[in-house]
Amino acid sequence: MDRRTFLSASAASLALTQVTNATAAQTPAAASGKDSALKLITADPLVLETPDQLLSVSRITPSSALFVRNHHGAKHLEDMKPRELTGQLTLSGLIDKPISYPMSELAKLPKTEVEMVLQCSGNFRYQFSKLSPIKGTPWNKGGIGNVRFGGVRISDFLKAAGVTVSKQAKYLTVEAADQPEKESQVDYEKSVPLYVAIERGLLATELNGVSLPAVHGGPLRLVIPGYYGNVQVKWITGMRFEASETSNFYQIPDYRTPKQRIEPGQAIEYTFDNSDPNFDMKINSRIFAPADGAMVTAGQKIELRGVAWNDGAAELVAIEVSQDGGETWSSTKLGPFAGPYAFREWSSVATFSKGEHSLWVRAVDALGRTQPVDGRLFWNPGGYGWNAIEKIRVTAV
Repeated sequence: MDRRTFLSASAASLALTQVTNATAAQTPAAASGKDSALKLITADPLVLETPDQLLSVSRITPSSALFVRNHHGAKHLEDMKPRELTGQLTLSGLIDKPISYPMSELAKLPKTEVEMVLQCSGNFRYQFSKLSPIKGTPWNKGGIGNVRFGGVRISDFLKAAGVTVSKQAKYLTVEAADQPEKESQVDYEKSVPLYVAIERGLLATELNGVSLPAVHGGPLRLVIPGYYGNVQVKWITGMRFEASETSNFYQIPDYRTPKQRIEPGQAIEYTFDNSDPNFDMKINSRIFAPADGAMVTAGQKIELRGVAWNDGAAELVAIEVSQDGGETWSSTKLGPFAGPYAFREWSSVATFSKGEHSLWVRAVDALGRTQPVDGRLFWNPGGYGWNAIEKIRVTAV
């Protein structure tokens, strides 16, 4: 899921972007206010991927370096300009009375911030595509970032708006302002369990401390920490309280995975019973240094570092590395805890004998969840939810 971008360019990320202003002005990324080092996947709709040299600069991904995943009808919203809180937010469905709430009033309500991983559920899709071709954004590893969203808790908003929700309501369905451009397209909306939305959901108005830019959903975006990006609906205009989830295309059949294993290339007709929505992020980890294919000096201490994350349901208790293809594992040093939904940085030191080596990383959380050795077992037609152990190769000379 995912469709988003970034904000204030940090000096660190700009230092890594070695292009002239003339060249940068020609790129869709720079035209939208993004770092020109981002990889352009498609221009219409705008999809930009974050390369590792930007993602690894700091735990917080600069807004200017954040990936973007848009769907349709959003060309006038594909820039980094902050959007003011104007217009109305409609509430309808299983509530005591429908209302139209001025978005400007949100600025008067208590604000909260959450540091969290924002990740498209199709991130790493290239891995699944090796087994059988998959339609969809050809993500490598850069459909992800770690950011701070600020806004109003949905629970606080409902109290301030004086809304009484019926006990029959089980889902919150959120409508967006982007509009289909072709008859074959449908409007984008998503449903999430109501208890989750009330427990931890935000109506986000800020990204990394600044008013939410248009390309990332400004002026108002649904944020559910721990969920994949397809749920973090941009440009929201309406909230419906319903007994069941929407049957909108982006709820079903899109952004779903089979409950039972299927063979690569096998088709499936999704139903609510035979599939799961792309909600909770799977436990995962990355190696940022050394880079895949790097040459290192044999016998010399080499810094290893990267990040890990999960859905926030349990703390990450160990991040381990292997230098021998999974035969043995060693613990790493964990960085500061920035919250249950944020990147957890890790680091270690290793030496390599001359030759080629396979370097692996895996994360383990307090629920005992870890990453599979072979992610190909979970192939699905959408290429969603890859979370296998990351494996890179380094050569010591």
